[in-house]
Amino acid sequence: FLYTGIKRYYLYFWEISLPDTASAVYGYKKFKKGGKQMKEARVYADGFQTTFANVEELMHFLKERAGSASWIRKPTKDLRLVPLKKMDMEEEIEEREQEILNDTKNHTKLMLKMRGQTYPVRDCAIQTILKRAGISGPGLRKLDKAYYSKVVNYCLQVAKGEALIKIADGKVSAVHGGDYCDYSILEMQDVFETVVEYLNKKYPGSTYVEGSGSYDHSVVTAMWELEDEEVLEVYKKALDAHGISMKVIKLALRLTTSDVAASGANLYPMLLCGSGNQTISLGNPIRLTHKGASIKKFEENLELLFSRYKETLMDFAKLMDIEIHHPANCLMGILNKLDMKKKIKNEVVELFKAQNGDVPCSAHDLYYALNEAVFFAACEGMKSQEIIRLEEDIAKVLSYDWAEY
Repeated sequence: FLYTGIKRYYLYFWEISLPDTASAVYGYKKFKKGGKQMKEARVYADGFQTTFANVEELMHFLKERAGSASWIRKPTKDLRLVPLKKMDMEEEIEEREQEILNDTKNHTKLMLKMRGQTYPVRDCAIQTILKRAGISGPGLRKLDKAYYSKVVNYCLQVAKGEALIKIADGKVSAVHGGDYCDYSILEMQDVFETVVEYLNKKYPGSTYVEGSGSYDHSVVTAMWELEDEEVLEVYKKALDAHGISMKVIKLALRLTTSDVAASGANLYPMLLCGSGNQTISLGNPIRLTHKGASIKKFEENLELLFSRYKETLMDFAKLMDIEIHHPANCLMGILNKLDMKKKIKNEVVELFKAQNGDVPCSAHDLYYALNEAVFFAACEGMKSQEIIRLEEDIAKVLSYDWAEY
């Protein structure tokens, strides 16, 4: 059922023109030419995204990003949003600064002033600025930039407390709560180094999934393949008992983190299955929010991985005992509860029917089919943050009452 010639055809077809996001999701070897200098040339751009061939390249990149970033604390009431004006574009400034302003003109068209200092505002900073101002709503997006800035500034003037502002690659990337009980900085390089050290110690032989690492200004993520046959034994026995054959099954771990409030330092237990390394989500991630966070607390979460794999694989194996009499209808019913394009839903169902027809199968089979939505979403160009949210939504299906569908 799972890995037919049709499946391989789909993978081959999409690999030809795979966007960077899809490369990261499925670990394909798709990297931009020109080396590290080429990769970092336009890193200031709001739409910048890249993938990494190996963990060394990822670590080097994160070190460079940390070196180009700074954190500033200011009273929230002193912050002001101002529209990017034509006169700002005409000032005599360095070429790179001009490029940054040009990119801002094509995106937020906003600057942030803080007592004599003015910085362009990045797309990913907007939600954190609105949160500091205590304002939200779709109506804001309908205002032109002058009125938009006035409305937000009225709210900032009466806001209490400190703001913790991240300046990265020439732009404001986030405006967090800056009081003691608010946002705690976890340097992304430190988080990834902690994972690498832990896996080398607890899971000898673990390897970075080539091309799985990706970065944009909202999130950075990467995946490792783990060696632990003991944990997989119960699941493999269940597969054998139900006559299900898979050539390759490996434990995997995805780490996703952010310093612009798009994600905590989150650990995602997963499976890699089949020759195409299909990723299968194993339940909810082990989360660490930035409020009161520390590397020590993150290390404590890493220690929970072994038990989480055992528990979720046992629950996953139970899906093999749930018979689905009308799988295509059931699959579409579940997909309709997930937030994705209709085109993606149809592609998932059509692929399932091409592989399996519409004969009865198990909930285990359907859960594998559901995870194909992640691949199709990546091929549609969905952003990393949206794909991660989709993976989390699919993982929740493990606790659904399948009889309702």
